Amino acid sequence: MSLSGQQSKELQNALIDAFPNTIALEQMLLFELDINLRVIAGEGSLQDIVFKLIQTANSQGWVEDLVRAACKSNPKNPRLRAIVEGLFTNHLQTPPLTSSNILQKILILAAIPHGLRLDQEIREIESAIQRAANRDLFEIKVITAVRPQDIRRAIAQEQPQIVHFCGHGLQNGSLLLEDDGGNNKPVTPEALASLFKLHADYVKCVLLNACHSEQPAMAISQYINYTIGMNNPIQDKLAIAFAQGFYDGLGYKNSGNQDLFKRAFDEGIVAIQMENFSQVTIPVLKRMRQL
Repeated sequence: MSLSGQQSKELQNALIDAFPNTIALEQMLLFELDINLRVIAGEGSLQDIVFKLIQTANSQGWVEDLVRAACKSNPKNPRLRAIVEGLFTNHLQTPPLTSSNILQKILILAAIPHGLRLDQEIREIESAIQRAANRDLFEIKVITAVRPQDIRRAIAQEQPQIVHFCGHGLQNGSLLLEDDGGNNKPVTPEALASLFKLHADYVKCVLLNACHSEQPAMAISQYINYTIGMNNPIQDKLAIAFAQGFYDGLGYKNSGNQDLFKRAFDEGIVAIQMENFSQVTIPVLKRMRQL
């Protein structure tokens, strides 16, 4: 890939916007590409350094790697994502950047009622991501023994694309968290929906891997593109199987314009079918209605 003068200018502006100082740019290159920025660009203003960086990448044939590394390091920067998607759509032979090849952060929130094998579920999720063809595009953050304030703060601080709750749900649709004393603390579907409304600009999928979680999934789907819940009690081993299948599917290479989260959901269903067909209808996928 070789950039035109106009494309180089647009990429320069996007990189400066995404990495507003030399240290941030230097760290991105070192961590993602093992490249020493000082060797390439020397000293000077940020604009001059970025110009020399793009010139070098362009002439040596690794500008595509530079583009991918920058987007992976700062996937939430709208200006960078816009220029990257335009470049990949119009000028690269590889597919455009989509939700399947931009870094996805998975936030696992685990409440720990007695008798649930949540440690095993978390291990299976991490194992599925490690096996994934696109494993470098996923980052996992785990928080256990969550209280309501822990969930609020974690989502705001981590800004994940995927939120996975594993724990227990009540027949009225409430999810069981903990209070400050370690006792059960039910949280209503309405409260959960209000929470995710505040984070709808970056959370793309919520998976409630808990019994009786269809009602909160429906409430959350008012604001989040994809929400998965359970319409009945589900055995621990099948909840684990669904999670394992879901993240297996999420990590597969995406062909064409496949619906990433629908494909992952279907993979989770197949995993349950392979274990116990009688519970295959328990996980349900809710999509946000487009106005």
